[in-house]
Amino acid sequence: GLWGCNLSELTPPSSVIRARIAGIRATPAEISLGESTQLDALFVQPAGDDSEWGALWFSCVEAGGATGCLGGGDFLGDLGGQPPGDDDDSAEEPRDPRDFQFSADASFVYTAHGTVIEEAWELLSPAERVEGLVVLVSVNYVPVSQEALQELFLRVTFGPQNGTPEDAEAAAEELGELIENGINAARRIVVSDKSADTPAAIDCPVSELLPNSNPNIEGMLLHLDEEGKDQGLPMGPVTFVNPEDILVLRPVFREGAIEDYLYITTQGDTECRQESPYFGWLSNMGSMAADYSFFAEEGDLDEIAGKLKINRLVMPPADQLAPSGDLWLVARDRRGGIDWMHFNLERGLALEGR
Repeated sequence: GLWGCNLSELTPPSSVIRARIAGIRATPAEISLGESTQLDALFVQPAGDDSEWGALWFSCVEAGGATGCLGGGDFLGDLGGQPPGDDDDSAEEPRDPRDFQFSADASFVYTAHGTVIEEAWELLSPAERVEGLVVLVSVNYVPVSQEALQELFLRVTFGPQNGTPEDAEAAAEELGELIENGINAARRIVVSDKSADTPAAIDCPVSELLPNSNPNIEGMLLHLDEEGKDQGLPMGPVTFVNPEDILVLRPVFREGAIEDYLYITTQGDTECRQESPYFGWLSNMGSMAADYSFFAEEGDLDEIAGKLKINRLVMPPADQLAPSGDLWLVARDRRGGIDWMHFNLERGLALEGR
């Protein structure tokens, strides 16, 4: 199986009862051929779980029948045995090393270059290049520290040159076992050229095709009114909570985070669209009233399809309240953009009658 490129749902339930990947952010969210983007993952753990995990990244090109996907067999076979293209008995053409982009770091920089994606790009018409190609980037978290993973990764990568084949094979087998016991997720990166086509002149706040940008969270408001109708107070990085407290919360975007954009349909019609971002909530301390909420402009707190634009975090009774925990807010737009913010929750001093 192609464990390096496995699709998975990136929006988990709000209750964090096990370690998992809550999202992958690309900065910038959309790139052109030859450009680079940095990938970071939001890895969440239960309260009190301080076990170490390391991140291993892979990339794949999705272009019809062409793929630059580095799967488990290819990776462990090539790096644990001999480098790609160095087999004198092989009839295969030497492979472009730019097609094989991977990393054992906390973050990963993908560059849209290489034979696979460049040849696929040449097959696209100018109009098709507006939407472009898709790159699938996968992250695998394994239960060792990032430093230990990097050391093992180097043993696999350079083992054939610096050690015996047996040492390289043993390291590759160890890495494979770690990945089997790890946690993975993936996201799609669009590689496009928005200047490849000209939209029709229509009434819209923007006049040209623009690549997607990530939403930008400014912070969180903590409301005293249980309906969130008051102005609210900025929530700091550390918030003290007590048993059975109810925190009424509303996220705030930075100005300009809601994007207007032009879109050309398959029929060639130009449409003016506006993103409708939404929020995913995660906490390992207490329970959220809802897994998701919608963006609310100031004074706009009506429900949308039964989903409140504010949310509530309810603390458990005293005998179940952990000493400390986390609250994560994940913002997503409809074109693949993502941003997040983290808040520390600390149990306050015991109060009489609480």
